[in-house]
Amino acid sequence: MISRVGVCGIVLAINWGMVGTPLFGQNSADNDLKLQVESVVANAADLPDGSFDVQVADGIVTITGSVVCEECGGRRTPPGFGTVQQSLGAVIRAIPGVEHVAFELAYAEDEVAQLGVTRYVRFTDSGGTYSGILAGQTIRVLDGDPVFDDGVSPTGRTVSVGDVELEIPMDPDRVPRVFGVATNSNNPNGNPVAVEHPAWFGKATTSLARNGDPVEVPFAATNFNFEGELALVIGREGRFIPESQAMDHLFGVAVGNDWSENDWCGEGRGIEEPTQVFCKAGDTFATLGDQVVTGLDLNDLELTVRLDGVVAANGTTANFRNSPAALISKLSHYITLKRGDVIYTGTVSPPQLPGTRRQLWQDDVVEVEIEGVGIVSNPLVRTTRRTLSGPPISETDGLTRYVRVRHGDGYSFGILQGDQVRELDGDPVEGGANRTGRTFDVDDVELGLPVDPDKPGRKILGIAANYNAVNAVPRQVPHPRYFFKFDTSLSGDGSEVQLPPEAQRMIPEGELVLIIGREGRHIPVSEALDYVFGVVAGNDWTELSWYIPSGVGPLKLVSKATDTWGGLGSTIVRGLDYSDLEITVRVNDELLVQGQTRSMINHPARLISYLSRYMTLRPGDMIYTGAMPAIQGVRREMRVGDVVEVEIEGVGDLTQTVVGMPAWPYGN
Repeated sequence: MISRVGVCGIVLAINWGMVGTPLFGQNSADNDLKLQVESVVANAADLPDGSFDVQVADGIVTITGSVVCEECGGRRTPPGFGTVQQSLGAVIRAIPGVEHVAFELAYAEDEVAQLGVTRYVRFTDSGGTYSGILAGQTIRVLDGDPVFDDGVSPTGRTVSVGDVELEIPMDPDRVPRVFGVATNSNNPNGNPVAVEHPAWFGKATTSLARNGDPVEVPFAATNFNFEGELALVIGREGRFIPESQAMDHLFGVAVGNDWSENDWCGEGRGIEEPTQVFCKAGDTFATLGDQVVTGLDLNDLELTVRLDGVVAANGTTANFRNSPAALISKLSHYITLKRGDVIYTGTVSPPQLPGTRRQLWQDDVVEVEIEGVGIVSNPLVRTTRRTLSGPPISETDGLTRYVRVRHGDGYSFGILQGDQVRELDGDPVEGGANRTGRTFDVDDVELGLPVDPDKPGRKILGIAANYNAVNAVPRQVPHPRYFFKFDTSLSGDGSEVQLPPEAQRMIPEGELVLIIGREGRHIPVSEALDYVFGVVAGNDWTELSWYIPSGVGPLKLVSKATDTWGGLGSTIVRGLDYSDLEITVRVNDELLVQGQTRSMINHPARLISYLSRYMTLRPGDMIYTGAMPAIQGVRREMRVGDVVEVEIEGVGDLTQTVVGMPAWPYGN
């Protein structure tokens, strides 16, 4: 233990080292390093007062202790401490044999009470995975997940941080969606820029990764970058949320890294490179620190990014173009926000300091620290490209039609046979569903969406321009043009579809939709159809003027993912050959589209295989496979009152009516 003279004030626990690295018995080399590091710490002139303990294991230096500061004024660190830790870390890393030095800070329990700040964590120990409140190095265990559950209370049990493994701070299997916004910070050396419509994008829930987890550098990446960001965690569902009420819908914040392959974000090379989806939404591309923090003032938090221990970016939330409240309000105008949604709020500007690099390589370590929130640190690795597969989908006898019906007791999944629905005891897409012996007459129940729209984490993706034009030379598209929809986009047969008054070219797009029934990653084309549970009729409603933006108005994500813009028929069909099915679309009974699925450019097997290069597919994920060209001369821009019918041979039909929605409340 190294002691330095202290004064009364705020106490900060400090830990230099790899997050979650266990410390064992030291060998002689580690003992020598320990003595050298202790000497450096003891003689560091600018280190704040406190007590420190040095541990070394296999070249990983860990320094723990308490720092006191009477001038902090509620800030995360003593004034100038960032500069001190950089210089001290550089000296320690220069010692031969030192492999890594990093920083992690945590408030002591009495300071949490003083500031009204609460730090929620999830952890795993020998008994399972639990949520808790972090106070110093102690976790007070809770009886539920406070992000998702009401009435959560302490159990009376406490555990030490050193005895558990910290996880993503809320249950990732319950996270509904992950959003992000690009270019949301003003350059402090330039004039502020007002942005009416944020540049939204989506991430997959399979993008989420823990503090300390390796991040995959995707195959063929040439410009893979860090983007340290404040992440908002939604705690209350809402749509059309006024900005004045938006913070009432926020549970708390976390530190995050929005990893990005920025050459793909702009889609400058078109079909010769992956789309924006894969720029942002690959597996592990959304790392989160191990705390969700409530009670903080978010108006001026310092954000620092370190690349291999060197400061590479620095900024503050004071430079946001759209504040957290504005982001919540604006996103909720088009997409209902759900409890547990995560919103990455944008990286600092400029994204890297002069003389530093942003392009990342294998074995780099990137650390993001946000004042008062915490740290997330992750090493980079190359994607393995090894096939991963879940349990095979159960065989079915011939053609089977699966439905989900509403009746007096609630909702049930079932098998449709003639005018009877034979009830199942679970979701057949998830596997293991059996008949209960109960049946319903079709006339006595309401056919709804064939999937549970509230299933968290469901990925819904679509493909643009995936059909050859009639009588045209077949095209090759090496990189399918994927985009996101979300669970709140789903709307069923007989339902209404919302038309924003600011939309200019909203069109229907009748499509075959694949329902994934088996988990998989890096799936070979030859095996891809084994991962399809069934198919359903769909309508990929689209606002074309936003999909190909003109610089004003919403951008690509909103053009596809607005609430109700994912039409879905009532029946999932299994056992059908869907390689050559006729699809027709009618608007007010006038034929708009007619063609065959055989004219797809990328067939379903390749679509699945390609998607699985970048993200893990799970049962219940959905793929809209693309729309056929419309008949020339027929109006396809929607008006309120239009009725659109999609029919797919052997699959079913879907009829929906266009209605108005409230106008955009900002600007003109």
